[in-house]
Amino acid sequence: MNVLKYSEWKDTALTLHLISQMLGKAKLTRMEPQPEWNHTLLQLNADGFTTGLIPNGEKSFSISLMIKEGKVVASGIDGRTSGFSFETGKSISEYYALFNRMLNDVMCETEICTVPMEMNTRTPFEDDKVKREYDTQCALTFFQMSTFAHNALLKFVSAYRGKKILPSFFWGTFDISAVLFSGKEAPFPGNGVIEKTAFDEQMIEFGFWPGDDTIDEPSFFILPYPFVTKDLSNTNIKPDKAFYSKEKSEYFITLRDVMNYEDPEAALLAFFKSGFEILTKEEHWDNVEWLVKPLLITKGSEALKKQK
Repeated sequence: MNVLKYSEWKDTALTLHLISQMLGKAKLTRMEPQPEWNHTLLQLNADGFTTGLIPNGEKSFSISLMIKEGKVVASGIDGRTSGFSFETGKSISEYYALFNRMLNDVMCETEICTVPMEMNTRTPFEDDKVKREYDTQCALTFFQMSTFAHNALLKFVSAYRGKKILPSFFWGTFDISAVLFSGKEAPFPGNGVIEKTAFDEQMIEFGFWPGDDTIDEPSFFILPYPFVTKDLSNTNIKPDKAFYSKEKSEYFITLRDVMNYEDPEAALLAFFKSGFEILTKEEHWDNVEWLVKPLLITKGSEALKKQK
């Protein structure tokens, strides 16, 4: 699998990020609220990213960002479909007009806030006139990196017995993440509604992030909440290329380093597992022994094969 630096596909990344925000904001407008913004997340499928079914009565619909085919498609349960394609030289303003026309075509007009969330830019979609390149191969490479991350995260968190968010695409921060919760209340001390909703329970987030203008290398991260103030640089995080950032209060390992191990998935799972063990101990999680107690069934077990 190729590893793509952010600087190598910045225009394409920004296009996908901003259009994914259109999908997420449509979902945000119509879905019933869930804790930690869980109702707004996008899911991975074989084609790219999808909202899943968005309730709208007899006009319920879904929107898919189809990386492999280079297009966005809206599908209504009544059989209506519409979409548009990615092209070099298009602006977000043009894409947003196409997005609205697409929703109108499937009779699912949805008014959204057009100011990007959790991004450096605050230019509303309709005012972003910058013409950007779109590189189909770079988009496919990003999707391959995301799929690798998704599958490893799913393998790591599946057996966890507590509350969790399975691997999902967080369109605000443009990452693929899973979250494990301890069950202990931990209200966010600040005032921002995004933060107060996202951070209100003790948890650990495990994720993959493709980078940005300040950090060029795509990386995996482990972020605890409440945020750690202690320097954990000397803790036994695995594998050997992983490290702790005191500045960000997170553990990191780059995708490039992961792929250089003989068994990349095993190295990544070791990163997640060792980070979980360190942080649950440092943060005094309760009942960890039960939360990670092995399930009675395993993948492909004989017990399942014998069931009739």
